[in-house]
Amino acid sequence: MISPLSLANVLMLFAAFFCLWTTSPQSRGGVVRLWRLAMPAAFAAVVALMLLSSMFDATLQHDAEWVIALLLGGFIGRTRGWTLQVEIDRMWGLARLPRTVDALVIAGGVVTVAAIDFISSVLEEALIAPVHVAAGSAFCAGFLACRALAIIVRATRAPHVGLRDATHG
Repeated sequence: MISPLSLANVLMLFAAFFCLWTTSPQSRGGVVRLWRLAMPAAFAAVVALMLLSSMFDATLQHDAEWVIALLLGGFIGRTRGWTLQVEIDRMWGLARLPRTVDALVIAGGVVTVAAIDFISSVLEEALIAPVHVAAGSAFCAGFLACRALAIIVRATRAPHVGLRDATHG
């Protein structure tokens, strides 16, 4: 069962696009503030929780699928965050990331699942089972959150590199 189009679907689509938008500076490489690494994950979490809460016929199996997808995405994201080559400026809270597409692809996945839910609500017919859409969003949110968390944790241990001049020049 799919609910008809509502403001929640529109807001979820906006949150998904904000996730993609806040991911793009990270994927271009260069210097970013550490707290900005968490922004895409926060928007992805909003989408994942909204999709989880929109399931009408939730069962223990559906919840387990969502949690497993979240954990799997988190494990892969954590691994990716630990393996990325980053330089950290601990004094100014900056990180230099390499040019990568992993987070951008995953943020695109957040937009895709939000768009599937939006279109399903417009048609009032599920294009893909809502449980799978919610699990897909949980995977993406877990990946982005644990990738960002791994990089931020690494920032406390990494050797200091002066990056402030790179942001102003």
